[in-house]
Amino acid sequence: MKGILITSIAFSPNMGGIETHFDDLVNAISKEGIKNWVLTYKPITTKVSASFFEKRGEYTEIYRIPWISGIFYSLVKNSIVEFIYLVPGLFVALPILLLLKMDEIQTIHSHGLVAGFVSVFWGKIFGKKVITTTHSIYNFPQKGMYKNFAQWIFDNSDTVLTLSKQSKEEIKGLGVKKGKIKSFTYWVNQKIFKEIPNAKRTLGWLGKFIVFSAGRLVPEKGINELIEASSNWNKNITLVVAGTGTLEQKIKKIKRDNFIYLGRKKNTELPLYFSAADLFIIPSTHEEGFGRNILEALSCGTPVIGSSRGAISEAMNETVGKMIDISPHNIKKTVEYFYKNTDKLQRLSKNARHFAIKRYSEKNAETIIKTY
Repeated sequence: MKGILITSIAFSPNMGGIETHFDDLVNAISKEGIKNWVLTYKPITTKVSASFFEKRGEYTEIYRIPWISGIFYSLVKNSIVEFIYLVPGLFVALPILLLLKMDEIQTIHSHGLVAGFVSVFWGKIFGKKVITTTHSIYNFPQKGMYKNFAQWIFDNSDTVLTLSKQSKEEIKGLGVKKGKIKSFTYWVNQKIFKEIPNAKRTLGWLGKFIVFSAGRLVPEKGINELIEASSNWNKNITLVVAGTGTLEQKIKKIKRDNFIYLGRKKNTELPLYFSAADLFIIPSTHEEGFGRNILEALSCGTPVIGSSRGAISEAMNETVGKMIDISPHNIKKTVEYFYKNTDKLQRLSKNARHFAIKRYSEKNAETIIKTY
């Protein structure tokens, strides 16, 4: 098989569940002996440096386009401005890379609408197969330019990969041919994400009841609601937060004995914190695309409190956690319930690892690779 070009607006070391998925994806492709390239931007939402060119092993090359960082979240409320900001770099760089690797690249695998637009446009001109993947719930309007724009991308892709059933129905609702749409599921490297013995002792948290949250520190992730809940719940319950984002400065100012802010943590560091936690919480207030860190927490044997928004209900069920409508009151009530009922929490914990192994093994990568 000829090589695969992956296009996306973000890639590690930019922080997020999608970026972690990309790392897993290039590893899975490389294990099959398939050459792969990544075309992306230097980190635009995470304050971290990254090289323009990176080679990983024998099969993976990553090209990161220098771009203006630190303004992404101020633009996302205006889709036209966001599009103008994100498209130009990929639009110019993609044909150059295709010209340089013309005989090696067979398929372009794009992720998201911006990369999808650029990839479909140039893919048609260069005669390359294009796969477009969605990682989010978009809530497309029933008519208008945004709907037509998205429909054009999906109609002109050879295959559309959706992360959830909800996303699949959303794409079908645009009028995209049903046979073109396929679903896939994230996976976790369960040799890395597993319960680490004596994690609480290692971190100095013996005797503490720990609620852990990790991810982008932005309003739509429910961080404000979580912080408010933690300020009112039982003082013997400690909230631990990891991540970066627009709310980072606000979180750094919190000074409470039952609150710990870890800052940015590499994905490979997280199993220790998942293992030390009694609960993991994903309090998203928007339509979550799936919630990858749910998979990571469960793989480490940690029960999850999940928002009832978006596709989180497809990632977990109440044999391994609890689904709630996110509000400070509901978060406080649910956390305190498990604090007082540790026997019920232990039963969920016993189910968690088995649940993750059964549903989120590396075999899930086969669905994507078969589309190439």
